[in-house]
Amino acid sequence: MSKDITMSLVQEKRHNLSDPIATCGDRVYVIGSQNGLFPDSWGGHVPHEMNGVWAHPIKLLDGYWFGVIAPDSQTVHWLTEASACRAYPTYSEFDYRLGPLRITRRDFVPDGIEGLIVTLTVATDMAKPESISVVAHFQSDLRPVWLGERTNMHNGPDEAILGMSISRSRMCNITFRDMLNKWYCVVASNKRPDSISRNHAMSFTGPATTDGNGAQAQMHFKQCEFEAGRMVLTFFIAGSMESPKAAVQTTKRLYTKHAALFAAKQAAYQQLIDTSQIITPDAQLNLAIAWSKIATQWLVRSVPGIGTGVGAGLPEYPWWFGIDTHYAVLPMLQSGQFELVRETLLLLQRASLRQNPDEPGRVIHEISSNGAVFNEGNAVEAATHVRAVHQYWQWSGDDALLRELYPFCKQAILDYLLGRCDADGDLCPSGRSIIETLDMHSGVECIDVAAYTCEALTRLADMADFLGDTAVITQCREKAAALAKRIQTEWWLPDEGLFADVRASKREIRERLAELEDAAVKLNRDPSSDDFRRQVIQSQALFAANNIRHLAAPDDIDLPWLLRHWVTMCPAEVGIALPDQAQRLLDRLQTPEFCGSWGMYLHPERPDSMSINTGLLALTLARNGRTEDAYRWVRTLAAQLSYRTPGAICEGLPDQWCFVQLWSNLGVTSPTVESFLGIVPDIGRKRLFVRPNLPQDWQEAEVRQLRVGSQLIDIHIRRTDETAHNRYAITVTGQGDFEVML
Repeated sequence: MSKDITMSLVQEKRHNLSDPIATCGDRVYVIGSQNGLFPDSWGGHVPHEMNGVWAHPIKLLDGYWFGVIAPDSQTVHWLTEASACRAYPTYSEFDYRLGPLRITRRDFVPDGIEGLIVTLTVATDMAKPESISVVAHFQSDLRPVWLGERTNMHNGPDEAILGMSISRSRMCNITFRDMLNKWYCVVASNKRPDSISRNHAMSFTGPATTDGNGAQAQMHFKQCEFEAGRMVLTFFIAGSMESPKAAVQTTKRLYTKHAALFAAKQAAYQQLIDTSQIITPDAQLNLAIAWSKIATQWLVRSVPGIGTGVGAGLPEYPWWFGIDTHYAVLPMLQSGQFELVRETLLLLQRASLRQNPDEPGRVIHEISSNGAVFNEGNAVEAATHVRAVHQYWQWSGDDALLRELYPFCKQAILDYLLGRCDADGDLCPSGRSIIETLDMHSGVECIDVAAYTCEALTRLADMADFLGDTAVITQCREKAAALAKRIQTEWWLPDEGLFADVRASKREIRERLAELEDAAVKLNRDPSSDDFRRQVIQSQALFAANNIRHLAAPDDIDLPWLLRHWVTMCPAEVGIALPDQAQRLLDRLQTPEFCGSWGMYLHPERPDSMSINTGLLALTLARNGRTEDAYRWVRTLAAQLSYRTPGAICEGLPDQWCFVQLWSNLGVTSPTVESFLGIVPDIGRKRLFVRPNLPQDWQEAEVRQLRVGSQLIDIHIRRTDETAHNRYAITVTGQGDFEVML
């Protein structure tokens, strides 16, 4: 790849420009549409407010708009329809054409600072261009994040304060403030406007109307002259939850350090792209993997007083989650993003300890950026958290963090899952699945919880062995072996070639179905809604389909219930399924019953596809020797890069729900690194395994500057004589203090 990331990875769209786009830093991000507008979001956790400029835990602006007034005219031509949108790793651009004028808006959000920079460049080929006038329109909406009321954050009306000079520079500003809180947004410009106005006296009409308690203000620049056919206006937007002075100081820093901030971000993202750089014969896959690293970085949220961690998705889930993080940890590590994994795991553990003091080891599901926890944790997340910690240690060799996190991991498995959640002592914890349906959130034993608990026991034993916690090693290994045997025999349905979704007695299922309304209240769902009634009917029908199978069974013994959710593949994903079970399962899961052209369905009766289950299908196929099948689904995912948003693969395939999604990285990165290239580190024990299985039409592949432990190495894999015992020539350069196992 070129060393100029602005040119090598740019993604441009010229169609469907009403689709969304985000420009992100770790403190601030802005969401609008690719035509340059800022429509209210369709709904969302903060209804109609998920777009705009956010500096979590508050929102700053609903948006900003620009208009041009031609010479000898009083009409403002608002820039409402961009002709093209380009996403670069570190900024976004929007192109407009107005007569002889070519106009580009560039949005840039630096990292580590609570602000953004918007640059408007107007160019013309006219030999003697006449001056133009420009109007910059800003609409505030200073308001709290979702669940703000839980931390005493209440939204008030905004007001705009105009005309404050900034130091001796040519800058002046508009200050928006929330009248109930110390929340401020300051907008400044590199040139002093001829006038500034606000809408409280209805002195003007803006280009758009948005919901909320915001205020509007405009800067007017008259007779802007062209120099060498160009005219540039730059705007600096900053937020503060302290004082207007703090926001003004940020705009000064943006003004004086603009070039340095831009160069720093370019350099940081270049390092991100160069580290663990995957190069295969599949150019689209290479591009998708590179952009998955970038999109992951876009989701980093750093909030004072809470911490830094990677969020789940934009626009709906910018804050932090357990399961979303856990699924994304492996591809983040394979991409060299060690620090991000470390900080996120620490944030989740701190929040879990604070939220669940009476349930040690329970891992929170969702925490908003003000620190309010929405869901104290699903059972599945305790198991996947242990996996994530172990994976981090395997890749980083960070013994110190392992020692810090290990006690919590031990509590998660032995005290929470196999203690509080396993009342019948059968090693299959009862509790909520990753599948967010009433049937899988009814408190029964679920297959993903069981399979991931089995895997976590093995990983906990490995950590215990390294740390010398001898009392835990044998216990975990024996429990893992017993649980694996139980899953292979008691959850497997040989007539279906699938694992059951749930194990419970007939009496338990009747009781759980009768309690669905109470469960809905606990999950903050409205039992009277049409959607809830539909889910109740669906859950009843799914269990009823098993009646013939269980007609003669007693009421009080655990039975397997086949509901056909995608988590039926979890035992094959984690290596518990017997070889014949795995192959039969994977054969059926790839039929039209479970898969469509975009990916794997959430359920045969709900043909929505998601990046996570499709990615896990690819990874599971690869882990079970089905390389060509796995590669087919990897390519399916990679082909959807930029389908909706330049540089990203959607949460719902190809164009639904979050348009930037954290766990979309798994399906393109993890099968490629772990299985096709065969790279599996165990750096905690000073070992690195490289045992590739390239797709048939690949003759070679490589990874440059692969980050393993504290080292950067290059690995090149070339196919040799396929009839020979050793089918690959493997070259490793820059070897560190670990043994390479070929």
